[in-house]
Amino acid sequence: MVFSLKKSPKVGHCTQAWAWRSLNGILVLFICIFTPTLQISGAQAQQSLVIAATVNDEMISILDINSRLALSIRLAELPDTKDTRQRLAGQTLRAIIDDKLKLQEARKYQITANRRDISRAEKSFEQRAGLGKGGLRKLLKRLGLDSSSVIEQLEAQIVWSRLVVSRYRRTTDISEKEIDDFIADLLRNKGRPEFLVSEIFLPTGGNQDANTVRVLADRLIQQINSGANFSAVARNFSQSASAAQGGSLGWHRAGQLPTEQDSVIRRMSPGEVAGPIETIEGFYILKLDQQRTIEPFREEAPLPPTVTLHQAHFALPEGATETLVAETMTKASQVSAAATSCLHLGELSKKFASPLSGKLGTFKLDQLSEQLQVAVSPLPINKASPPIRNAGGIVIVMVCERKTPKVKKADPADRRVRIKAQLGEERINLAAEQYLRNLRRAAIVDVRL
Repeated sequence: MVFSLKKSPKVGHCTQAWAWRSLNGILVLFICIFTPTLQISGAQAQQSLVIAATVNDEMISILDINSRLALSIRLAELPDTKDTRQRLAGQTLRAIIDDKLKLQEARKYQITANRRDISRAEKSFEQRAGLGKGGLRKLLKRLGLDSSSVIEQLEAQIVWSRLVVSRYRRTTDISEKEIDDFIADLLRNKGRPEFLVSEIFLPTGGNQDANTVRVLADRLIQQINSGANFSAVARNFSQSASAAQGGSLGWHRAGQLPTEQDSVIRRMSPGEVAGPIETIEGFYILKLDQQRTIEPFREEAPLPPTVTLHQAHFALPEGATETLVAETMTKASQVSAAATSCLHLGELSKKFASPLSGKLGTFKLDQLSEQLQVAVSPLPINKASPPIRNAGGIVIVMVCERKTPKVKKADPADRRVRIKAQLGEERINLAAEQYLRNLRRAAIVDVRL
């Protein structure tokens, strides 16, 4: 990767200089991060004109960085402070640069995403973030952010996936022998422990950057231990392929993960978060979700039920007083106790709640945020949940319909199909990581702050 550094006129209030060094030690990056609250005014337009960096002559503005930061901080449930923004700025710019590289490479091969693709990706984003139908646009409006930055992020994910599959699909064919070896390995390890692991990966660009990234990792661990959602933090700030799945790496037995991570996982208890773990590439934060013994070809666990949800939303302004919160919570509790059906909840919502109230849509239970899963799982149909406090106010949810899929007993042929798909996906992800590393090395990035 080839870099240069230029200065541009100062705009707003610069709060900290960030040092970032590339893999080959060429780049030193200084980013000025503006005050935490974005203003919808001439100041925002001014930010959009200031070039923070160019990627192969394509611009990234100060506004692009601040917009991505504001949304990511809100979705990850982190405190929106100057210190938080300063610490996350370097990783945010790195993610935007990667998105630019992915989009540029996809254009070379005439791979695009149309409006329908973007709409589907937006709905999937909302489901993973627990925002509800149309919730992303509403959140952007509430934060005073333009949607273009998020649309570009979604587009980059779509076209990159298509590009990688189109280029590497033929080279990732899994042979019957590889499937046989995988099955034999499972049988040899029967009864040994295996771990369901999630990760957050924060890359470093060299020794000079390591201390900065370590401090960021420590900060994220502190926030997660204080209640921030691990999956949400991973989706918004992790720089690995697993970020799209909330950091989930799936089940791994002892010895399958890299040595630095494997030795830590073996000492962890379910629910524990550990790190930062330093490697050549960067720092890892790990979470042990579950642990069990290996039982080859155990009966499949039932698929998560599908639920159709309705919500009543009670808005709270930023910095709401304890008195206002208590009064709103009382109103919400009254609605929860009175509602007897989704239709009835909707009628009550018109009187008490905000325009965000209404039908959320139909979701698999595991597509919901952890907070919603906890609230929805035990709910009978047409029974309202207790009030739930979240970043946007207070909500009540009700299950209008629930469908529980029947467990299909897998035969040996089905197992082989699933193993082939799993091994193929792992190989594709490795190819994608190498592909992106090559694009970074070849890129010309001009940082102008």
